[in-house]
Amino acid sequence: MVVAGVTRERLIVRARRVEGAPVVAVRACLRAGARDESNPGLALVSGRMLSEGSGSRDWRRIAQGAEDLGASIAAFGDLELQGVAVDSLAADWEVAIDWAAELALESSFPADRCAWSVRQAEGELASLADHPDAATSWVFREQLYAPHPAARPPQGDARSLAAIDSDLCRKFHERSKESGLIVSVAGVVDAEAVERRVRERFAAVAGRRAELDSPPAPAGAEARRAWPVHGDQAHLFMGHLTVARSHPALPALRLLSVILGAGGGLSGRLPHRVREREGLAYSTHVDAAAGAGLDPGRLSVYVGTSPENVERAIRAVTEELQRVLDDGVTDAEVEEARAYLLGREPFRRETARQWADLMAAAVHYDLPLDSPEWVIDRVRAVDREQIERAARELIRPDEIKITVGAPE
Repeated sequence: MVVAGVTRERLIVRARRVEGAPVVAVRACLRAGARDESNPGLALVSGRMLSEGSGSRDWRRIAQGAEDLGASIAAFGDLELQGVAVDSLAADWEVAIDWAAELALESSFPADRCAWSVRQAEGELASLADHPDAATSWVFREQLYAPHPAARPPQGDARSLAAIDSDLCRKFHERSKESGLIVSVAGVVDAEAVERRVRERFAAVAGRRAELDSPPAPAGAEARRAWPVHGDQAHLFMGHLTVARSHPALPALRLLSVILGAGGGLSGRLPHRVREREGLAYSTHVDAAAGAGLDPGRLSVYVGTSPENVERAIRAVTEELQRVLDDGVTDAEVEEARAYLLGREPFRRETARQWADLMAAAVHYDLPLDSPEWVIDRVRAVDREQIERAARELIRPDEIKITVGAPE
């Protein structure tokens, strides 16, 4: 389903019949997230609170109702969206839509469940700090994105979490509803009947959506950081910002990522050089547009290595990136990368859940991401010259920032 042009409608509905298992997946996504929050961690907590109570049911009745229906209900909040996901048997599609509307529009934000959600986020932060690679990755993101909200963990920090209460969540939720709502439904259903039901149940959010203030632009921090971690291994992150999801060069960067080392197994130039040829790493991964969304993604190179090999690994990564700019890529590399991306594409559209998520993303980014033909054609259209041009324009070895998480 192709989205034609940016729309300012407050409610956008997408429905699709997907043959297969007799199930239906409903997604109700509010178009505001951590990039729009006033307090770090607020979007995460507020989003999760959508399943913790409504005007007519508390969290126990919600859980029991889902169990009685044989459905699953999940609420979420991330960098760009908050929302509710309801998956049920296709025969219960009307009830599933009703549940999504109730939870997304009539949430009650009970104080005790808010306190519980805050404690949960605090526990996640503690767990994150206990994983050296994860902790180092957040230092790296701060290094690239600060003061943009993408620079911090979705949980914020202990101080910001302590300031979150049910009243703050409620106010953020009301503001988020003004920013617009995407409802996508996929499964063994009648798409026209589904759309009518959704528009009826979500009629309260009809009209024009409000513009939200843009977050501060990424500025970044110093070019190199060291971060103390526990354990014996060093965690090396290298990279810089690249492009947003809508950038025309993104398909070329996806192919370049596979050539450099984003594919399966040990394939790719960087794993071959750093791990196989020089034996410098336990693991290596590359993405030339990691996290690309409304804001720029990032060239992100990760190398898990020993502390004494960090400098050699940095040199090897830098040299390989420069070699791509100087010598280009081969036709064989391009075709192997293309085969990898095309080969995995069907597995992204196997279930109603996947279709519902893709349909919501298509609306959010104003791109036909739910059209397999569009995605496949973009990958097939990229040639070697386009990849090399994208590399020269968007990969900048002299601007790479480095974060090293190493044992104290």
